[in-house]
Amino acid sequence: MKLGAFSVSLAVKDIAASRAFYEQLGFEVVHGDQAQNWLILRNGTTNIGLFQGMFEKNTLTFNPGWDQ
Repeated sequence: MKLGAFSVSLAVKDIAASRAFYEQLGFEVVHGDQAQNWLILRNGTTNIGLFQGMFEKNTLTFNPGWDQ
């Protein structure tokens, strides 16, 4: 069974500040809409999701259909 790409979904308080922080680490936005308070960022094979106001805690996620 292929689970898809693994990612960490982060519950952030300020999506703009979080985006700027992760972009300085080399991450690039590949999906999402900052105006809707969610973004998916990638650096090589590492995926993270930034979610403002959607989750109380960080979560681990498998994304079926996504390749590393």
